[in-house]
Amino acid sequence: MTDSTISQPADKDKPKISFSPEDYKAADRNLDDPVVITAQVEEPVVKKILMDPGSSADVMFYSTFQKMNMSDKVLQPSSGELVGFSGERVSIQGYIWLQTTFGDYPNSRTLKIQYLVVDYKIPYNIILSIPSLNAFNAVVSIVHLCVKFLSLDNKVVTIHGDQKEARQCYNTSLKGD
Repeated sequence: MTDSTISQPADKDKPKISFSPEDYKAADRNLDDPVVITAQVEEPVVKKILMDPGSSADVMFYSTFQKMNMSDKVLQPSSGELVGFSGERVSIQGYIWLQTTFGDYPNSRTLKIQYLVVDYKIPYNIILSIPSLNAFNAVVSIVHLCVKFLSLDNKVVTIHGDQKEARQCYNTSLKGD
C-alpha cells in the first residue's frame, strides 16, 4: 500500500496530512466500519461520535443533550427538519454552541461547534460533519479508521476510531433498538 497525502494548496504553511500503513490500529481490517471517536464536549467526554464527511450538519441527539444535564432553556430556537438515514424527516429541537476538543493537551484543538439538537433514536451521541471537520482542518480515513487534524501549534495529531464501539453502534442500528 502506498502512502496517501492530502494537502490544500492555499495552506502552504500548514503541514501535510498523510496516512500510511502504520496508521492501521484496527483489530479487523476486512470490515467497513465507520470512524467513531471520543472527544470532549464542554465538560464531559463524549463517546460514540460519528465522523461523517458526507453530512452537512453537526448533530447532537436529544438523549445525549439530556445526559449532559443541560436544560431545554439553553437551546436556541430553530425551525426546520433534517432528513434521516432512512429518508425520514426529523424536526430540529433547537441548536446550541458547545466547546468541542479533539485530542489531549497539548496535542489538541478546541472549537465552538454549533450542534443541531434532534430527538431521534440512534446509537451515536453526535455526528460531526463537513463544517466541523473543515474547521478542525481534519481529514477522516475510513480505511485507517482514524481522523487526523492540526493542533493549535500546527502539528498533525491522530485520533484512532474505536472499532469495537463502531461495530456495536452498527449492530444496534440494524436491530432497530
